[in-house]
Amino acid sequence: MEPIEGFLASEMNKLSVQERSNALDDVHCVGDELEETPEMIEEALAEFDEVLQREMNSIYKMAVKQNREYVEDPEFRLKFLRANLHDAGKSVRQMLDFLRYKATYFGNEKVARDITLDDLNEEDKKLLLLGLQHIQEGRDRMGRFILYYFNRYMGVGTVDTHVRAMYYIKFNILARIPSVQKKGIVSCYYDITKPGETVPMPGFNFLVTILKFFVSIPVRSTAFHSCLRAGEGANVALNKFYLGMAYKLFPHNLRIRTRIHYGTDLELQYQLQGHGIPSDTFPVDGDGNMRKDIQNAWFHKHQAMESPNTKLSEIERQKWDELRIRDGSGDSDTTPAYSSPINPPRHDILLGRGRTMQRHPGNVCFREYLKQFSREYDESQRNLRRRILVKVREDLKSKGIRFLHERDGRWVECSAAEAEKTIGQAFRNQRRTKKE
Repeated sequence: MEPIEGFLASEMNKLSVQERSNALDDVHCVGDELEETPEMIEEALAEFDEVLQREMNSIYKMAVKQNREYVEDPEFRLKFLRANLHDAGKSVRQMLDFLRYKATYFGNEKVARDITLDDLNEEDKKLLLLGLQHIQEGRDRMGRFILYYFNRYMGVGTVDTHVRAMYYIKFNILARIPSVQKKGIVSCYYDITKPGETVPMPGFNFLVTILKFFVSIPVRSTAFHSCLRAGEGANVALNKFYLGMAYKLFPHNLRIRTRIHYGTDLELQYQLQGHGIPSDTFPVDGDGNMRKDIQNAWFHKHQAMESPNTKLSEIERQKWDELRIRDGSGDSDTTPAYSSPINPPRHDILLGRGRTMQRHPGNVCFREYLKQFSREYDESQRNLRRRILVKVREDLKSKGIRFLHERDGRWVECSAAEAEKTIGQAFRNQRRTKKE
């Protein structure tokens, strides 16, 4: 096997001047996020549908039969388009691969619905909490999230468990964040083994399966850093062997955005800091130990957000501050009673009728928030109003505000189409109120 540094250098030498410049900008944290207009989104979605009509397979047809709304949701398809910079062909193929893996590792019956923690078994959850992957609390200078892979746990568990854990982290958490869709993420492989320590490592077929699933998830890695401890007793040769295999399985656009760093833990963190990664929330301390105080903070936060009956007073308050509006009574600690045994988060918008729904704080805030767009909506031609609905929905989502409806005693998130329908109805209600 040729030295991996030489392999990566040869990949860079094949690039044009502009391609090399773009890759270096992403690695050094000075790149640009994906820019879009409503017209570009409409055109990309139309081209996506055209390609899909030619390339759809049995897995997609099965998904349509189960839940057409899920796979035809523009928001779902946009994840793949943004991950591939609006290349419709690549986006469709990635989506079909994604659905195939989803059917394989979660079951055919779950291919056209959201996966939740309830769909993971105990081994999957243990791997999530063990520390194989970690989302850093702080973002880099470009505003990108940073996802770590720690080598000590790469050989722990089955390939099925690794796939399901990766799905939950990359698709359920990261892929839903608008800034991740447009900016991508920074991935970082970090050696946390001690000198002379022997840890289980995955076999070749295991690694191939994981990496194929890795590239099927619609989250674009715009930089990949490999951090290897140097010095006596370090596992540099073993790490480079596995990384060499992995790099050759990477898609071309990721190989040219890969860098290898060597040194002590402090030296490695200093090198990453030079690439825009903050050191204050770094998950490994100066002695090479994982920081237990922040190790699973991201997981517990998301677990709380996923569970509708969890009290999230502080998180909710922060989201209300982002909206910069308050409920009519000014008492944000008052939550109305519900016939359902589960109380939804106060900052979210609830679909339904009746005074209880109207008085829900999130709905009150939503009506106040819409007033700034009412004139633009009323004065727009009918065929242009959907752009406003999309703009409002995406802005609310970027603030963490969801549209929920009740299903089987639980509050679940609505599709993009249902949310836009609700926004449109709210605009019409406001117009009717003005006339009265």
